[in-house]
Amino acid sequence: MSKKELHNTKRESKAKKAVRALNAASPSMKPLGKYLGMDTFSWHNPDLEFLEKTVASFPFELLWVGNENEIKGFLDKYPSEANKIQRCIVYGACSDNCSNKIISMPTIHEALHHLESATFRPGILLFTASDADAEYSMRFFERYISKSHMTQ
Repeated sequence: MSKKELHNTKRESKAKKAVRALNAASPSMKPLGKYLGMDTFSWHNPDLEFLEKTVASFPFELLWVGNENEIKGFLDKYPSEANKIQRCIVYGACSDNCSNKIISMPTIHEALHHLESATFRPGILLFTASDADAEYSMRFFERYISKSHMTQ
């Protein structure tokens, strides 16, 4: 192998390592099974670009539970994907409901209690958390879904 080929191989392997490290470092969507007949996922600190690609690939419409900054940021940046989202439940926001599509709830507890009246089939339920209380919110949601599986 020539020096040039060896150098290119080393550079390529460094690039592959960097991509693997980036993929490992970026949080990904976590499947949680079915809840109220919907495929359910959670995503801690989602990257909006990855989220957009994921939403675009979903085979069904989406019910999204998340904080205001995530949802507003996503809809502002990717308005073409809004048609894949049937409804959003924003938790931690005290603003009025701005449309039939976006429902605001002051707490995560109230947002999750509202799920039963907002679900549809077939559909996908996505819970995201990236605010200051993201770890708490994620644990709370995942426990909530886990407990529902035990009682079914």
